[in-house]
Amino acid sequence: MEHPETSAGWLSRLFYHWTGPLLRKGLSEPQVSLDDLYPLLPEDRRDERADAFLALTATRPVRPWPIMAFIWHHYRGRIGLLTLLQLLGMLATLASPWLLNHSMTQLGDGASTGHKLLLAFALFASVLAAGMLAEHSLQLALKMHVPIRRLLAESLLAKVMKLGGKSFDDRAGGRVQNLINRDVWDITWILADPAMPLTMALQLAGTIALLVWQVGSAGLVGFAVLTLLLLVSTRVVRRMNQQEQQLKRQQDERNGILAEYIKKLRLVRQNGLGAFFTQAANAKRQQELGVLGRVLKLDAVNSFLMLSTPLLVTLATFTTYLASGQSLTLPQVFTTIALFAVLRIPMMRLPYLIRTLINFNTGFNRLCDFLNSAEQHRDLNDPSLPVGSLRLEAVTALHQHKAVLQGASLAIQPGELVGITGATGAGKSCLLHLIAGFDNEFEGEIRRHGRVAHLGHKPWLMNDTIRNNILFGQPWHGERYRWVLGACALSADLSLLSHGDQTLVGELGTRLSGGQQQRVALARALYAKADILLLDNPLSALDPIVSAQVLEQGLAFKPGPTRLLVSHDPDVLAHCDRVIRVEQGQLVELDAHQLADLIQHPQPAPMVAPQEAEQFSEEKVVEGKVDWGLFGFMWQRLAAPGAILIALLLTLGQEGLRIASDLWLGGKAEVADVRTLLGIYVLLGAGSLVCIMVVRIINYKLGLKLAWTLFDGMLGRISRAPMAFFDKVPQGRILNRFDRDLGEAQEILLSMLMGLFAMLISVLLQVAVIGVNMPLLLLIAPLVGWALYVLQRRYRAVQLKLRRQSSVLRSPLYISISETIRGAPALRLAGAERYALDQVLLHYDNNLRSWYTTTSINRWLGMHQTLLSAALVGAVALMVAFSNSSLLGAVAITYAFTASAMLNSLIRTFAEVEQVMNAVERVREYSEIESERQEGEPLATPHPRVRFDNLGLRYPEASQWALHKVNFELAPGEKVGVCGRTGAGKSSLLGVLQAMYPVSQGEIYYDEQPLSALAPEAVRDLYDTVSQTPLTFFGTLRANLAPLTRHDDEALELALARVGLAERCAGRLDEDLDRLQLSAGETQLLVIARILLSRRPLIVLDEATSDLDHGGMRKMAELLYRYRPEASYLVIAHHLEPLLSVDKVVVMEAGTVVEQGSPVSLLANPDSRFHRLFVGQVNRQVAEITG
Repeated sequence: MEHPETSAGWLSRLFYHWTGPLLRKGLSEPQVSLDDLYPLLPEDRRDERADAFLALTATRPVRPWPIMAFIWHHYRGRIGLLTLLQLLGMLATLASPWLLNHSMTQLGDGASTGHKLLLAFALFASVLAAGMLAEHSLQLALKMHVPIRRLLAESLLAKVMKLGGKSFDDRAGGRVQNLINRDVWDITWILADPAMPLTMALQLAGTIALLVWQVGSAGLVGFAVLTLLLLVSTRVVRRMNQQEQQLKRQQDERNGILAEYIKKLRLVRQNGLGAFFTQAANAKRQQELGVLGRVLKLDAVNSFLMLSTPLLVTLATFTTYLASGQSLTLPQVFTTIALFAVLRIPMMRLPYLIRTLINFNTGFNRLCDFLNSAEQHRDLNDPSLPVGSLRLEAVTALHQHKAVLQGASLAIQPGELVGITGATGAGKSCLLHLIAGFDNEFEGEIRRHGRVAHLGHKPWLMNDTIRNNILFGQPWHGERYRWVLGACALSADLSLLSHGDQTLVGELGTRLSGGQQQRVALARALYAKADILLLDNPLSALDPIVSAQVLEQGLAFKPGPTRLLVSHDPDVLAHCDRVIRVEQGQLVELDAHQLADLIQHPQPAPMVAPQEAEQFSEEKVVEGKVDWGLFGFMWQRLAAPGAILIALLLTLGQEGLRIASDLWLGGKAEVADVRTLLGIYVLLGAGSLVCIMVVRIINYKLGLKLAWTLFDGMLGRISRAPMAFFDKVPQGRILNRFDRDLGEAQEILLSMLMGLFAMLISVLLQVAVIGVNMPLLLLIAPLVGWALYVLQRRYRAVQLKLRRQSSVLRSPLYISISETIRGAPALRLAGAERYALDQVLLHYDNNLRSWYTTTSINRWLGMHQTLLSAALVGAVALMVAFSNSSLLGAVAITYAFTASAMLNSLIRTFAEVEQVMNAVERVREYSEIESERQEGEPLATPHPRVRFDNLGLRYPEASQWALHKVNFELAPGEKVGVCGRTGAGKSSLLGVLQAMYPVSQGEIYYDEQPLSALAPEAVRDLYDTVSQTPLTFFGTLRANLAPLTRHDDEALELALARVGLAERCAGRLDEDLDRLQLSAGETQLLVIARILLSRRPLIVLDEATSDLDHGGMRKMAELLYRYRPEASYLVIAHHLEPLLSVDKVVVMEAGTVVEQGSPVSLLANPDSRFHRLFVGQVNRQVAEITG
C-alpha cells in the first residue's frame, strides 16, 4: 500500500490536500479500519540503520550521548531542515506585532490608500507565513518520531530477549511496558527536535527586545519578573517531575497487582481470594492517589503561574513605565499587549519544555539502566563436541543459598533418552535451566553442542493459532507437521475443533486445556528439529492413555534427539535409556533393577471432544459521535455540582476581568491620571488572578475525586464480572483500560474542559467587544462561523474515529509485549528472537501508523485554520484602515490576532476533549459490564453436604453440553475422587461447582439450598483449592500463608514445619515471596501450608500432585487428611495414586458420570471404566491393593 503523500503534488503537500479521501470517509463511514491508516513512509521503515543501532545498544555500557549522536547523524538532513523552518517561523511570528504597531501608527495619519492596502497585506502575509511554517515544522518533527521510536522500542525488546526468566515476573513486565509506551515517548520529543529549546529561547529573546523597543527599560523590569516567575515555575516543575517518577513507580506496582489478579482470576475465585486482591489493589491505588494528589497540586500551582505570568509581567511593565513619569500611547499599549500575547505561547510552552527536558533525562537514564541490565545468558555451545552431546563437569550451583548441585558431573551421548528424577525441591528444574542457559549462576563447566529446545513445567504459548505456535517462525513442511501432530496426540483434538489448527490458543494458552498446552509446546520442540530436548514433566497434565501415546510416539522414538526428561512417574522413567536421580547436590545414575516395570499399552477408548474454545472477541470500536451522556456519567462520579458551577463562573470572571483590564488601559491611557489608571488596572488584574487561583484549586480537588471514583467503579465491576467475560476478553485489553484510558480520564480531562470553557468565553467576549465598537466587522462573522463549522465538522468526524481505532490497537500491543517478556528465555533458546520481535513490531507499527495518520489530519486542520486566521486578520486590517477611530482600530486588530489564534486552539481543544472522552467512554464501558449476582441467601450450615442433581452445563454459544445429567454427592468429611479422559468434563464440573458458570440444567444443592439462591462469593468462601498451577501472589511469605486471616508467627511457622518448609523459610515470614524462589514442588507445599491454617470446610485437589514425586503425593495426602480431617475433599486426578485414598471415585466421559464406587472395588473389576483407564498402573498395584 502506497502512502498518498508520496504521489501528491507540491500544492497538495503544502496544504495537506492528500488527506482528503480519509476526511471524506470520516464523514461518510461509521468507523475507520486498520486498512484506512496511512502506511509508514519508505524512509521510516526498518533498514540497515536498525541493525547498526541494535549493535550500538548491545555494547555496554550504554550511555545517552552515543545514542543521541547516532540518531542526529543518521537524520541530520531532516533535523537541519526542521531547524531552518523553525527559525523562519519564529521571524514571521515576531513580524506580526511590529506590523501591528506600524499599522496603528500609520493608518490614522493620512496614509495613502496604497500604503494602507500594503500594510493590510503585510499583516495577512505575516500571519499566513508564521502559521504555515509552524505547521510544516511540527509535521516534520512528528515524522521524525516514527523511526526514532521504532529504533528505541526494538532495542528494548531485543534486550528483553537477552534477559533470563528470573529477571521478570508480571510486575517487572510493567516496567518494560512503561519504558516502551512512556519513556520512549519522552525521549523522542528531544531526539526528534533538538533545536526546539534554541528556537524557543530565540523567540523569547526577540519578544523581549521588541518590548524594550516599545516601553524602554520598563520592558527589562517585565523581563526580570518573567525570569523570577520562570525560576519559581522551574522549581515547581522539577518537584512535580520527582513526584511523577514516584507516581510511575506506584502505577507500575498497581498495574502489576492488577495483571497478576486478572491472569490468575480463576485460581483466585477458586480460593475465595477476590476480596484480598481488590483490597490490595485499592490500597496500592490509595498510595498512588496520595502521589497523584501532590502531582495535581503542583500542576495547579504551575498552571496558576503560567496563566498569571502575562498579566503579572504586563502589570510590572506598565506600572514601571507610568511611574517613571512617561505616558502611554495607544500603539504602545496594544502593541505591548500583542507582544505579551506572542510571549504567552512560548511562556505556556516553556514549563512543558522544561518538563520535557527533565522527562527526557529521566527517561534516558531509565532506558540506559535497562539496557545495561545484567544478562542471564551464557553461551554454552561447544562445537568440538558431537552434535547432541552434553557435558557437566564439577558443576556447583546455588539456589537461594542452597546448593542444588555440588561438584556434579554428567556426560550424555547423542540420541540418549535420559530420565531425571528426585525428591520435590531437589533441583531437577534448576538442572534443566542451567543446561538451557537460563541461569548462569554456577561454577564448573557446562558444555553442549547443537540446537536446544526447552519445554518448561508451565508451557509458554503465544497468543496466536495452534499452527503458528508449532511452526514458531519455521518454514512449513507438511509431512513433518502431520507427523508431529500424530506424535503429540493432537490430530484427534484438532479434528474436533471447528477452526482446526487455526484455533487461537489465547493468552498463555488459556483457551486450551493444560494437557493440550503441554502437547502443543512439545509439538513445537519436535517440529524445530532440536538436537537436545529438555522436558520438565511434559506428561503431568495428560490422562494415562494420551500420556502413553505421547510417550511412545513423541518422546521414546528411536533414533531421536538427545532428551532429558524430568518425571516422577515410573512408567515414564521405564522408557528411558538411563535414569539420573538429583540427590543432595549430586547426579546419581540408577541401576536398571531400581526402575519400575514398563507400562503396558492399553487400547484407547473413543476420543472425547474437548471443550470448544471460543475465539477472543474483537474489541468493539464505538461508532458515531461521542455520547454526551458521558458528561452525565462524569457528573455522577464527581457529585459536586456546586464546585463545578463556581469554577465555571470564576472562569467567566477570569476572562472578563482580563479583557476589561486591556480595554481600561487602552481607553484611559492618554486621559486618566496615573494613580487612577494604575489602581483600577491593578485591581482588575488582581481579580483575574484570584479567579485563576480558585479555579486551579477546584480543578485539583475534583481531579483527585474523579481519579478515585473512576478506578473504584471499574475495579468493582471487573472483580464481579462473570467468568464468561474473561473467557472472551484478553488480559491486555483490560489492563489498557486501567492504564492509558484511566490515566487520560483522570489526569488531563478536567484541565482540558476548564481550558476549553475559558477559551470559549474569551473568544465570545472578544467578538462581543469588537462587535459593539465596530459593528461593520460583524458582517464577516457569519462567513467565519460557516468556515469554522466546516473545518470542525470534517476534522472532528475523522479524528474521533481515529482515536477510537488507536485505543483498540493499543491492546494487541500490550498483549504481545507481555507475552514476549514471559517467553523471552524460550524464544532465545529456540533462536526465534527475530520472529518474535517482528510480531511485536508489527503491532507497534500499527500504533505508529495510527499516530502518524492522526498527526497528518491535525496538520490539515492547522493549515486551514492558518488560512482562515490570516484572512480574518487581513479583512479586519482592511476595515480598520478606512475607519476613523484609532482606539477601535487598535482593539479590533489586536483582538483579531488573539481571537483567531484562540479559535484555532478552540477547535483543536474541542476535538481533543472529544478524543479524551473516548477514554471516558471506554472506562464507562468497563464500569457498567454485567455483574455476577451479589445477593443471595446466607448458608444454613457452615459445613454443607454438596449434591449434584441432574446437573447440566452448556457454555454460551456452544452447541454441545459440557456436562449432562451429572448426579453424585459429597458428604461432610467424605473424600470423593473424579477422573476421566482429557475433555471428560472435570474442569467444567469444578467451574460450575464454584459458581464460575451458571447452571444450565438441574441444580447443585448445598444441603437443601440451591446454588442459584446463594451469592457466588459466599459459595467460593467455602473452598480451598490446590490446582496444578498453585496460587501464590505478590507480597510476603506471611501474606501468602494467611491472606485473609491473622495468625501469630508460631502458628505460621508450625504450618511451614508440617509441610517440610521450616528450614527453607526460617526467619523469612516478612520477606517478599519472589526472593525465596521456591521450586514448583515447594510452592505446592506452601499452598498446603495455607490450607492447614484455613478452616474452610471444602477442599479441592485439582491435579494437585503433578509437581510432586510419589513420596510427595503421599505426604500431601497424609498432611491434609491428618490436620484437616473434618473437611470434605474433591480430588480431581489423572493419576491413580491420589485416587486410592478416597472413599468414592466418580468416572466421567463426555460430560457424564459413567460409573462411581470405591476405588478398590472398581480396580478389582476388569470390566470397569476405572480399571481400563488406569490399566497400566493397575498391573503394578492391583495385587497390592486387593491383597
